[in-house]
Amino acid sequence: MKKILLTILLTALPACAFEDYMIISSVPVKSVSVENSEILQAQPLFTIDNQKKVIIVTPKSKGKTKINVNFFDGTKTLDVKVYENKTMIKPQEGFNYFLMDFPPQEPYIPLPPANLILPEPPKGGK
Repeated sequence: MKKILLTILLTALPACAFEDYMIISSVPVKSVSVENSEILQAQPLFTIDNQKKVIIVTPKSKGKTKINVNFFDGTKTLDVKVYENKTMIKPQEGFNYFLMDFPPQEPYIPLPPANLILPEPPKGGK
């Protein structure tokens, strides 16, 4: 009986690896709302020293929904599809999208300039 219950639970709970995103707007954001909050959560990031242009998107389950981003002079809607292993946000002008689950690429550090051959100081005394 325990094996049957365990099998049912394992088949009913598929493994999902949702991707979190950071959306950066070109103008300050007033508020954010999600059409279906059971699929994903979107919150603007308002701190004292930022320009109120950052939105954090956290998927919760598979499906399609829309994010309504309200600005002081209008509203834009972003179409979002959440799959088991990826999140797709339809590109729209005025927004940049950054995947938060992967660490940033290793920074490029240039090599120091080659050793310079300096002339020898003069020999001799005073």
